Amino acid sequence: MGFASFAYAESPSADSVKAAYLHRFASYVEWPAQVSAEIPFVIGVVDADELADQLERLLAEKQVQGRTWVVRRVTRAEQLDGLRILYVSPRSFRLTRALRAMALSRPILIVTDVHDGLDGGAVINFIDGDRGVRFEISLIAADRCGLKIDAALLSVAARVERRPDNS
Repeated sequence: MGFASFAYAESPSADSVKAAYLHRFASYVEWPAQVSAEIPFVIGVVDADELADQLERLLAEKQVQGRTWVVRRVTRAEQLDGLRILYVSPRSFRLTRALRAMALSRPILIVTDVHDGLDGGAVINFIDGDRGVRFEISLIAADRCGLKIDAALLSVAARVERRPDNS
């Protein structure tokens, strides 16, 4: 095997990078107090089986905020109950408008991966940059969902959408 193919084989896939980001995002988000610390931390994934598989491998023996993880493949609005993070794949973004609208009224960190993800209600949207996978954050969407994003996460975002200053 040549060096180029070895280097390629050792490079993490975009899905594994995104799975790692989803895992890390949980440490930098504060959910409303009514979210029970006794139930598992649930990440929902819409139409991204490889990403869900990567998450399951990554989170198998980890905890967040003292809780175990569960990865749920989401296809219907009823499956939003108990979610803390919802990832919507680019393939299904346009087809999930109703699902995303229902998630917007809950304390769910919606993460997308499309050009206009923040306009579609996402709190965090993955973007491709010259340095690999990056992300942008909408504080407007976070406020709407009742989530607080830690300044440390904001500082590494490629872009932060803020409320207009009315002063």
